[in-house]
Amino acid sequence: MAADSPVVVDAATVAKWGFNETDSATALRLFDAWAAQTLSLRAPDVLVAELGSICRRKVRAGEVTADHAQQVHQVLHAILPPLVPSEDLADEALLLASRHDRPFAEALHLALAIRDGAIYVTADERMFRLLAPSFSCVQHLEDVAV
Repeated sequence: MAADSPVVVDAATVAKWGFNETDSATALRLFDAWAAQTLSLRAPDVLVAELGSICRRKVRAGEVTADHAQQVHQVLHAILPPLVPSEDLADEALLLASRHDRPFAEALHLALAIRDGAIYVTADERMFRLLAPSFSCVQHLEDVAV
């Protein structure tokens, strides 16, 4: 991945910074490259709500305690990449969501990547399989070389 290429990250990727999951090591290398200022990360502001949903799902599934989820949530919020207001992306995101039958929040990430000429890194396998054939900017976390 070129140092000057911006990267849009989704909540599935950012959650791996705080929860030990498959591909957490790759996600952490992305974070480390961003922290060392050798990579430019960004995300739409919907990421905040998506991270809260991931934490809740982990508690509900019994994967973590509520206290652990709260701690991870607080840490992740303290280290989030720059967030782009959804309102700046909403028109293009709605077109993308409608044309490709995808959730609006997902389309916000895609719209940001397209707008900024960025790579869109996702850890969501299903989403990757659905979007990658139509959008060359979409890469799965496990395929990212940092």
